[in-house]
Amino acid sequence: MNAVSFDDLVTQILLSGFKHRMLYVFVRVSAMGDETRREMSVEDADVSFVQILFDAHQAVEPGLKFDQVRETADAHETDWTLCVVGLAKNSNATLPSEEQAQAFLTDMREKILAGDVEQYAIIDRDGKSVSVVAEEVDDTPRCLN
Repeated sequence: MNAVSFDDLVTQILLSGFKHRMLYVFVRVSAMGDETRREMSVEDADVSFVQILFDAHQAVEPGLKFDQVRETADAHETDWTLCVVGLAKNSNATLPSEEQAQAFLTDMREKILAGDVEQYAIIDRDGKSVSVVAEEVDDTPRCLN
């Protein structure tokens, strides 16, 4: 689905005829310091660290707004900066189970850490879509002789 906003995504899901679970992975993004960039041989000054804080999921229902998602997330942890949003649905139009949602979330977390986020929507705390360029950075310690 191509949506221009969270509300648009919810509307498209509701019109699709399939029951979906919205999958959320909440992350904190922080800038990489100069010393760390040197240690890791990273030249790009715009490189940031991504730390996964927690995940959640919920069935998509009429009236779902990002404000509700943010309030629920903030009740758990307020230090998140971005929400990575995915969708889960079954081919027979039934709502994915709790177990299925957890499996999807595990896969999402792995993809996020690997920088494979093209298939997800990324939303900031204000509910605005964010464009990112992601790639995995080798964090193996470097040795200087």
